[in-house]
Amino acid sequence: MVLDWVDELDDHIDGGTLERKLMVCAEKSELAAKEIACRPPSLFPSSRETITTIKNWLQECSETHSECQQLHQKTKSPGKLASGPRRLLCLSGSTSHPQLRLQENDPGSEVPQYIALSYCWGGDQAFKLLNHLVQVWVKDMPYTQLPQTIKDAIQVTMDLGLRYLWIDALCIIQDSDQDKAEQISRMADIYEQAYVTISAARATAVPEGFLHSRYIAGEQGFRMPFTCEDGQPSAVILWQGREPDAWEPIDKRSWCLQESILSPRVLEYGTHNIRFHCARSRADESHLQSDGWIGHSKTFAQLNMSHPLTSSVDWTSLGDPYKFIQVWQTLVSHYTRRGLGWYQDKLLAISAIARKMSRSASKTYIAGLWAEYLGELLLWHPNHGPDAKETPRRHATYVAPSWSWGSFSGEIDFTFGSTMHLLELVSYEVVTTMANDEFSAVTDARLEIKTLLFRARIRKGLYGWSLWDEQTKDEVDGAIKFDVVEGEVDGEIAENEEILLALVMTQDALLLKKRMQNPGVDLYTRIGVYTEGQRMTNRPQWEMGQVVII
Repeated sequence: MVLDWVDELDDHIDGGTLERKLMVCAEKSELAAKEIACRPPSLFPSSRETITTIKNWLQECSETHSECQQLHQKTKSPGKLASGPRRLLCLSGSTSHPQLRLQENDPGSEVPQYIALSYCWGGDQAFKLLNHLVQVWVKDMPYTQLPQTIKDAIQVTMDLGLRYLWIDALCIIQDSDQDKAEQISRMADIYEQAYVTISAARATAVPEGFLHSRYIAGEQGFRMPFTCEDGQPSAVILWQGREPDAWEPIDKRSWCLQESILSPRVLEYGTHNIRFHCARSRADESHLQSDGWIGHSKTFAQLNMSHPLTSSVDWTSLGDPYKFIQVWQTLVSHYTRRGLGWYQDKLLAISAIARKMSRSASKTYIAGLWAEYLGELLLWHPNHGPDAKETPRRHATYVAPSWSWGSFSGEIDFTFGSTMHLLELVSYEVVTTMANDEFSAVTDARLEIKTLLFRARIRKGLYGWSLWDEQTKDEVDGAIKFDVVEGEVDGEIAENEEILLALVMTQDALLLKKRMQNPGVDLYTRIGVYTEGQRMTNRPQWEMGQVVII
């Protein structure tokens, strides 16, 4: 029996401090009150004992986990050697006096075993790789100028006996659009091929580091030995402070989602403990290994407070259309609830996952959606609810076409309707910054679909916006859900403007507005979604046709 939260004692012990409640519990147990630990331990994750524990985890994983060995063999297949990291940090010297330099890897050559770092930048980096520094850093890099998170990652890498480390800010030329595009296109392989990824989960910004004490001032934790009725030894743990499974800072950064999912092993340095994720623990959380103040808690998992990181994808199941759609919708919903420092990265920061999903299931990616499942994915909608952490709004400059969720900031959800629809993909065109790479940044796109269409006029009344059928001289029965918040709708449409509805699901349609007229074809942009009312009084007016959306 393990009790993880002090509130659970409130029904049994009225009043008094935390210490008093423990005293009462101890008096009622077979153990003396003197056995209560009256303050939480101050642990240092960089200790020799901790490094030994981590080495044991890694050795056990590589030598005894069959599922992890299979994953390793797939990621190290000969066809992937050329697509790994172009540059690595080469470490030498000692942990007390590290020396490092930038190493360029020859195209097609085998990449040495390396560790990758996943961390929160916390803004622009003062210390980063620039064009004029490449040749200088190939000879030597100034260790003393590095921010603490980078220094800590170097220390862990050397403590584990490895010589190579990949860090995006130091291995990608940050003032070269071409190099950034090329290295981002390799991101899936970079993290897949890493021996292990260090996740600096507890640090909100790169200067903080992650190898400092886990003790947080003001927190109180008490562990009291307890004997169960059947005689088995156990403990009662009372806790007052930060919730053990609360989101870490890294869980709020969009880029880090794909880093955690694609890495075969993740060594997560959290606020209160270190967790080791691998293929085995992702398949069964009971195998999750951790050390430190508070370990994995079944009680918190039962209370829906388990670790929020979407840390795995069952790649073998993606051949099932339902599974593929479900995985992508879940990933996008989770991804858009994380913070993104620069909205131009909206599609880039999830592109590595998309690239691997495309490889695994042989599907066609088009600007955040999938050609084979347009009917299921076009009906996304921003979260306008009171629980939304960010106000949904259209990006100020072009990031994605209006029909893609990538064109919007804020949290995105999907309409889970029937998969029975008449929608047909006629053609599409996506222009990206890297030719022949559909996963790089989008600069222009168009989508032509064939489906049932219905034209109406939009009007604003006392109770909001509605659609008007000019043929029947009656209001269109149904509900409108605009992409932008209510206060910004006037900037999207005008009173009595013509609106085109394009049916996607049985009763759900895209709400489209004519943007421009090209020779021979009208171009439309999406402004929301429409759900037909129960009466379906306007169904005879729907006609099969084609529409081009930009």
